[in-house]
Amino acid sequence: MKKRFLLVFLFIFVIIFILIFVKNNYKKIQFGNNKNNKSVEKIEEYILNISSYKTTMEVTVTSNKNENKYLIKQEHNNDKNIQIIEEPETIKGVEIIENEGKVEVKNSNLNLSQIYNEYPYISENILWLNSFINLYKNEKNSSKIYELNDEIIMELNNKNNKYFSNIKLFIDRKSGNPKRMIVQDNNQKNKIYILYKEIIINE
Repeated sequence: MKKRFLLVFLFIFVIIFILIFVKNNYKKIQFGNNKNNKSVEKIEEYILNISSYKTTMEVTVTSNKNENKYLIKQEHNNDKNIQIIEEPETIKGVEIIENEGKVEVKNSNLNLSQIYNEYPYISENILWLNSFINLYKNEKNSSKIYELNDEIIMELNNKNNKYFSNIKLFIDRKSGNPKRMIVQDNNQKNKIYILYKEIIINE
C-alpha cells in the first residue's frame, strides 16, 4: 500500500515538474528575446524627455536632380544647437549655430552664400532630433508610435509642409536610442535619410 502511494506521489510530482518546466520554457521561448526590451510607453517617454544630446550622423539628402551625402556632428543643449559639417570636403568645418532664435553660420574660408544654394536642407530644423520631438509633442493628433520587428517607430504626419510631410524615427528597443530617421514628402518619396552613427543622450 505504501509502495503504491509512493509511486502515485512520484508520478504526480513528475507531472507537476514537467508542467512547470514546460511553462517556464514556453515563456522563455515566447519572450526570451524581449526580456531586455523596453515597453513602447517607456521608450516614448524617454525620447520625449530628451533635454540634450550629442550625435555623429550620416545624412543623405535627395532632391529632384541629385543626391548629396554629409557627415555631420550635432550638439543640442537647452536652446542652443551647434552643427558642424565633417563631409563633404568642400564645406568641411562649416558651423551652424542656433541660439535663442538666431542662426549664425561660421566659416571664413567659404563664400557662405553658396552653402544654401548648393546644399539644401543643411540648415533646416528638420535635421534636429529635438525639432522632431517638439513637432511630435505639438501634433499629438497626427503622431503615433508602434512596433515593427525589434524597433519602435515614432511617426509624425506634418500636414503643414508638403516637402516634409511624413517623418519616421526608428528606435532601438533595447537601448531606447534613435537609430535612424526618414523624412518623406507628400508623395512618400524619401527626401532626407539620417543614420545616427553615435548618440549620447542627456549627459
